Parts: sequence; C-alpha cells; structure tokens
Amino acid sequence: MENSNSSSQNKGNLEIYNQVRTVPENALKKIEAGRLKGKSDINPMWRIKVLTEQFGQVGFGWYTEVVREWTEVSESGETAVFIDINLFVKKDGEWSKPIHGTGGNKVVSLEKKWENGECIINQYLDDEAYKKAYTDAISVAAKALGIGADVYWEADKTKYDARPVEQPSVAVPEVHQPEKPVLSPATSNWRQAVAFCAKQNDSVDNLKERINKKYNISEAFLNQLLKQAGKLA
Repeated sequence: MENSNSSSQNKGNLEIYNQVRTVPENALKKIEAGRLKGKSDINPMWRIKVLTEQFGQVGFGWYTEVVREWTEVSESGETAVFIDINLFVKKDGEWSKPIHGTGGNKVVSLEKKWENGECIINQYLDDEAYKKAYTDAISVAAKALGIGADVYWEADKTKYDARPVEQPSVAVPEVHQPEKPVLSPATSNWRQAVAFCAKQNDSVDNLKERINKKYNISEAFLNQLLKQAGKLA
C-alpha cells in the first residue's frame, strides 16, 4: 500500500502538469488538410500565456536558448528549417535544467500544376518559416511540462497502441464460368430446347429466365422458341 508521503509527493510532481494539461476551446484549431487532418492545433500564444502564468514573465521566470539552427533540402527542391532550443523555467527561486525541444517548418514549398498539357512547378517561400520553427520548438519543450497534454495524449495514443496483426493475404483463385452455348434456330440444340419448354408447366417469365440462364439467346429468338413450344400466342 502506498504511504501518505509518497502519495503527497506524486501529487506535488503533477501539480503543474494537471494545471496546464487542458487546452481551452478558443486556443484550439482543427487541422483541415495534410497528414494531421482531423487533429487539433494549439495556438502558440496560449503556450506563452501558460508559461508566463506558471513561472513569471519571459526573461525573468522562463526563457529559451537557441542551440542549433539548420536547413535541409529534399531531392525535389523543397527546403525546411529546423531549430533546437533549450527551455529554462524558474520554480521556487531555482532555475531548471535545460528542457530540450526541436521545431521545424518548410521554407520553400513546391506546387505542381498543369497548364496546356505542360507541368509547371512553382516555388513558394514562407518568410515566417523561422518564426514558426521557433514556436514549434517551444511547443515541444513545453509539452514535457504537460502544457496541452490532453491534446497530445489524444493525438498520439494510437501511435503507441498495439496494432492488430496484419493477416497475410490469400490469393483467391479466379473462377471461370463456362461460356453459355448459343441457342438459335440454326443451332443443333434448338429442337431440344423447344421440346423442353413444351413439357414445362412454368409461366412464360420463368421459362425465359431458365432459358437465359442456360443459353446465350436473343430476345427475338427466345420469343420464337416459346411460340414453337406453344407457350406464346
């Protein structure tokens, strides 16, 4: 059984986490496109507000230090910027150890479109890419403190959930239906079909259905067959 001192300590450890885990609706925005479509994006200013509420004004109660900044260029020509930061917060008059965070954003994006049968590639430069990468890095570091934890928990839970074992696909052999024989007054099976229909007590519709299932026959020849069998006037 957990002793009271241990329980009290655990509650203290989660004090900040539980205060900052929930994100208000007005700080959430649904992502409408891309790989994260359907997930929620958190307004970066809400994180700044929470850091200030919990630790004090920036520069006095918390601050960041840019450790590294670099770009990566893909084979297609798209370029992304990445920033490593350390976040420091002050609690009970003591500064924390560095809390690491990495953020990134596209600087140059490519868009393909077709005009008059020709593929045209346009490049788009995002002049706010570095700012977005920096705020993204803050969000990663702040997540370690529990800021916005409920949103991240919901978004990430399936990533770590056990995935169903994919069953190997089994090839199903293709079944070839035998081709139906042609039935017409010129074929040898015509008289046999006439005699068959003449002996049946089925309605005309049922006879038509049975003949069509067995033979490849036109509607005109089918009516002629039923007339010869005495089923049509």
